[in-house]
Amino acid sequence: MDSRILFLAAAILGVVSAAPMGMKNIHIIMNNSGLVWQDPDQMPLYEFYQNKVWGCGRGWSLLPWKKFTLSSEGQVFRGSCDTEFVLPRSVNCLNKICVKPETITIDRSGIEMMFTNVYKNETKRLTHTDKTMQSTCFTGNSIMVKLTTDRSVTLPSTDFQFKFEIYSECPGASKDLVMKSNEDSQELSNMNAFEEAVTKNLILGIVTAACICVVFIIIFFITYCYYKNNPDIGRHHYTEETKPLNK
Repeated sequence: MDSRILFLAAAILGVVSAAPMGMKNIHIIMNNSGLVWQDPDQMPLYEFYQNKVWGCGRGWSLLPWKKFTLSSEGQVFRGSCDTEFVLPRSVNCLNKICVKPETITIDRSGIEMMFTNVYKNETKRLTHTDKTMQSTCFTGNSIMVKLTTDRSVTLPSTDFQFKFEIYSECPGASKDLVMKSNEDSQELSNMNAFEEAVTKNLILGIVTAACICVVFIIIFFITYCYYKNNPDIGRHHYTEETKPLNK
């Protein structure tokens, strides 16, 4: 197996194993493009995901060192968008997912937000007539968040805003230390940069060799044409004084 693949797998495994060493906050924004990923801390491991737009229906994994902030920017894609937050069974956390509201503004009809416990008959619905919600923990390892907006909702909208913090309950996870996974992701980023530099040097070497070959071919072609058009060059020319004696 390629050593680079093994190194990549080890780096990813290191990120996962470093779970209890801090808390990472990922922002997911629901807007008329879909789901937008934002990493305020610019973690190298997530460089590819920064400001990336995902389609509605995507799921996100909750880990002891990672939580999500879900917010809105007015009307959502095609008027309805949902996303799922899943707690992997392999992590050392309680079997519950918690939702902490920070901002809820629903000042018009035609807007509905719903939190559904995927494996239990448990739902919390927010509308302009019922927009109160306390911090709630849903028992289970998955919740679905669905937002429905009327076409009249524009982007941005001052009468419709929300921000929720979604996280898992992991008693042994420390939130005060900086994640070691940042170091692992930095090593992964350095490895990618090294491979990119090697690739660029290889391409540069190939291009240089090709240019040298082209120059050589041009010189050879010019020389060939010159001698072809001048057949007397290279032949022996004799004068009466230097003409060899006939034996």
